[in-house]
Amino acid sequence: MNDSLCQWLDAEMKDYAPRFKAFNRRLMRRVPIWMALSVAAMVALGFGVGYDWQYVVKVHLLIGLGFAAFIWLCFWIQTRSVSIKKVRGMYEQALLELSPSDQEAFARQSPTGHADFMNSASDKYPARLTVGPDYWLYFRGGCSVYKVSDMESLKAVQETTRVGYNVGDTRVRQNLGIGVSIVAGYSEGTASASGSPSAKVYLENSKQLGEAQELIKKYCPKAGSLWGER
Repeated sequence: MNDSLCQWLDAEMKDYAPRFKAFNRRLMRRVPIWMALSVAAMVALGFGVGYDWQYVVKVHLLIGLGFAAFIWLCFWIQTRSVSIKKVRGMYEQALLELSPSDQEAFARQSPTGHADFMNSASDKYPARLTVGPDYWLYFRGGCSVYKVSDMESLKAVQETTRVGYNVGDTRVRQNLGIGVSIVAGYSEGTASASGSPSAKVYLENSKQLGEAQELIKKYCPKAGSLWGER
């Protein structure tokens, strides 16, 4: 990795670190709520099935406290399993896949902007989309780099999953929305297309999509003509 890219990465991690700490604080603020709910649920269950208060205190309250301790331990382990060092490693892995000339161009592109997405219900890290005039980078538990000159199209696609459930004796199948992606189609014969004909920036909801589109509009004017219909 050349010096200019190392300097860019140093600055990026310095900017990302406060978001990472805020994400962990937000995650840990949820712990007392889940702990209290687990205790309250077990106590309510004890009274609900008709046990006297002494049995509820001796058995159900203790079980609830055990669940609460387990919840705290799970969240604690999660916060200790992530680090800025690991984030930097994922960035480095993605950036090192670029050619030396692309690495140099990536580090020197200007201006750039970014958006952070705090998906604390599903992610271990705050997601970050960094957009410049020639390259984008998306980090969400993994890191991907997108070369704008290799793109031939952009579109927003609703992501769905198929679920099935019973209504009486009838089996019903339904598509449920689980997020939205910006899909970049690559021109045939480009270096990006050699790996895959397209790449996705997966986002949680339409609000995040709007933020991403505004970021692209502001910092990557070249992409303006690439958007197709949703």
